[in-house]
Amino acid sequence: MSEAMDNEQLLQLFRRAAKQMAHSHHHGASADSRARHAHDRNRHDHGRRPGGDPTGHAQGHILFVLEEQGDMNQRQLLELLHIRSASLSELLFKLEKNGLILRQRDARDKRNYRLSLTESGRAMLDGHRQRRRETADILFSALDETERASLSALLTRLLTLWEAEEMPRGKGRGQIRSAP
Repeated sequence: MSEAMDNEQLLQLFRRAAKQMAHSHHHGASADSRARHAHDRNRHDHGRRPGGDPTGHAQGHILFVLEEQGDMNQRQLLELLHIRSASLSELLFKLEKNGLILRQRDARDKRNYRLSLTESGRAMLDGHRQRRRETADILFSALDETERASLSALLTRLLTLWEAEEMPRGKGRGQIRSAP
């Protein structure tokens, strides 16, 4: 087998593993939850995710940013996220409607809003972290401590190399261009 074929197979395995980890993260890693996945996909439950989580990825990201950075105004959040103002407004409306954030007029700039997490928002983040820990425990339970350490070292090495040099991107989302 050629080196190029070996690298292609490795990339394919890496993509399959990433897809499985993402699936397990969003739908739970237990056999029971995998069995329910087909039902969940076909349910029309007004945007609710498995586990009763009403947020999507972008909304969850906003909650994590507010928790990490603390209260901030809407303009500051917009600058951090690099998304359109209309998109952010829609996401914030949904988060406020679900009681996960509080939006109040900024006392210093009446044209803007101050954003803060509510107790419900903090509780949702705590639940998300707990589910993520449980998923990680299940996903990596097949590896012993030495294998986990080896996998960690290899992934850390790859990420360090990839992040040190700007990886070229292709036309599609997240695609890496082939060398000329």
